[in-house]
Amino acid sequence: MRDLNSLLISNKMRVKKKPKKEASIIPRGKLLRLLEIIAALKSEHWAIKDLARRAETSQRTIYRYLKLLEEVNFVIEKDFHDKYFIATSESEPGGSQFTIEEMKLIKKLIQTEVEGNPLKGLLLKKLSFNSELDSVPRLFLKVRLGKLIEQIATAMRNKCQVVLKNYHSANSGEIRDRLIEPIQFGDNYQTISGLDTQDKVCKQFKLDRIGNIIEMKDAFKYETLHKKDQADIFGFVGDANVWVTLKLSMRAYLLLREDYPLSIPYTERLEEGYQFHGPISHFEGVGRFVLGLIDEVIVCKPDALEKYINEKLEGRKLTANR
Repeated sequence: MRDLNSLLISNKMRVKKKPKKEASIIPRGKLLRLLEIIAALKSEHWAIKDLARRAETSQRTIYRYLKLLEEVNFVIEKDFHDKYFIATSESEPGGSQFTIEEMKLIKKLIQTEVEGNPLKGLLLKKLSFNSELDSVPRLFLKVRLGKLIEQIATAMRNKCQVVLKNYHSANSGEIRDRLIEPIQFGDNYQTISGLDTQDKVCKQFKLDRIGNIIEMKDAFKYETLHKKDQADIFGFVGDANVWVTLKLSMRAYLLLREDYPLSIPYTERLEEGYQFHGPISHFEGVGRFVLGLIDEVIVCKPDALEKYINEKLEGRKLTANR
């Protein structure tokens, strides 16, 4: 836990100058307060003033915490009464929140090692990196991604191939190694565009779905096939001039934002459910997303996308009947 705690110490906190009282948040207090805010926002809707009172801090500090949580990919929503909450799906395990007893144990774990407490095993499981829905690991995800970015940037400068170890594809659901020639980073360094040497096609890969990077000594072999065109929301390169409108369940909405961060500016919460309205370059990417959540997504337009989905479904039926 000492390593976990030290990650929360910002550069400003290391400066010897005495900080202002407003910014004087010791790492231990900051961690506990973040956990408390996460649990509160997952359980119900909160006005800023009430959340500040609960956390015993200022409203300005609460806004800073909300911004921090959004930066590490929590979905912070605001209802029609200006109350904030963290959007969760029905499939999210209720045990992902922290009880009062667990909060007390977290404090003890930060202060000293605790042995023999029956809650310790359950608590450490909640803090593990194995679940995409766990709260705390997201706060430190960028530390690992920073190393991946540095490795990929070096490979691009040297024009060398890299292996994306255990890459988890959201489209196919496969987990396998990908040998690529990295070309350019996407928006906010969340993705990398590269030529997949297996099928000689330029694709977009999410950094947080990469298990590890192996830098190869082999130089680029297919540089003439490299394309630096902007990829669309679903990672397909080309002119994104087709606009798609989808109605989404909460689960589909959360998965869309999680798997395809570029979709976030094009998603909104309606009085009933959620909606995506954004530009794409190919039906294949959005089609895979829809087919994977066929009972939780409704295609509103264009009609050509609905036709594409129906053809794919019909093809599945024919394959299953053979």
